[in-house]
Amino acid sequence: MAYSYPLLKKISSYYRKIPHEVGETYLVCCQHLLEPQKYMFEELITFGFDPNKIFVLGKTYSTSTEILEELQALKIRAVQPPFSGVAFDQEHAKNCSELMNMIPQGASCILLDDGAQLIQMSMSGDKNILFAVEQTSSGFRKLENIALPFPVLNVARSATKLLQESPLIARHACDRIKEYFEDRNLLKPTILIVGLGPIGESVRECLEQDGYTVSGFDIKHGHSDLMREITTQEVDVIIGATGTQILAAKDIETLPSHKSLHLISMSSSDREFAVAPFRNGNTATHVDIVYKSVTFVNNAFPISFKGNRYESLPIEMEKTMCLLGGAVMYGATANTLENGLIPLPEELEDLTNP
Repeated sequence: MAYSYPLLKKISSYYRKIPHEVGETYLVCCQHLLEPQKYMFEELITFGFDPNKIFVLGKTYSTSTEILEELQALKIRAVQPPFSGVAFDQEHAKNCSELMNMIPQGASCILLDDGAQLIQMSMSGDKNILFAVEQTSSGFRKLENIALPFPVLNVARSATKLLQESPLIARHACDRIKEYFEDRNLLKPTILIVGLGPIGESVRECLEQDGYTVSGFDIKHGHSDLMREITTQEVDVIIGATGTQILAAKDIETLPSHKSLHLISMSSSDREFAVAPFRNGNTATHVDIVYKSVTFVNNAFPISFKGNRYESLPIEMEKTMCLLGGAVMYGATANTLENGLIPLPEELEDLTNP
């Protein structure tokens, strides 16, 4: 799918004109390894980063093996350890630790993170963290109430991401959800969306527009007792969009067994539903896990990812790449950055939205 990423190139050209020196700086990243990310890394190399000092960890559910190999061909230290079948967060913490151990002690580093695991473990590490970039709401929630010893550029709460990216992600997820319904012949399922933030609300709106029966559940809206909600509504499908665990293993064991229940995740992991105890050694990523009457759709990983080279149109994801790559370039050219969470500068938002 040919696309030239003109906005990304414009932002790269803008920041390249500002004095900076990153040739000896390590760029340590956790990212989805998809085609748009590859173009972002190419622009970061053009900006001045040494590809041998760019270390990138993928996520097991969102890594394209083609892109992984192409990043490695660029001399980027891109890695994707095989999936072991344990809970993603447990495995991801181990992978992040191993990635950081590849960086020399005392090295000056910039972190580009997805989920804040690299950021959290670097707070007391032996590297010189110049600044970090965090892109996810779940990562933002981990960081918002702690004293950060270095600056963290907050892509997660940028206006562009919240107002433009969330509806795109939701629409793409809805397309995948409807494909699943068609494959399983689920004609008129009763759907419960747990978590009514930007993504959850966008998914609910999308499904309602397509004529589905959808209700919402969110403790911030005064709701309580999720298990009671599931049983009284005779729910067929639960969509988790909280970024936290909503059903533990003991809850899954006690779910009603007289009808099928389909669990679909929108989170950047498998944490919405405690699927790991029910995998029974299955280390395939994009498979449905069935336990009694419960189906963990796509292995309880976000339904938006299937291991493809790109999971949505490049033009749709370009602005996200602009925010991420642009935040790294902005931080590298800034005279000073204060410790803690920092909003993206207006200049980057304006460049991303000409």
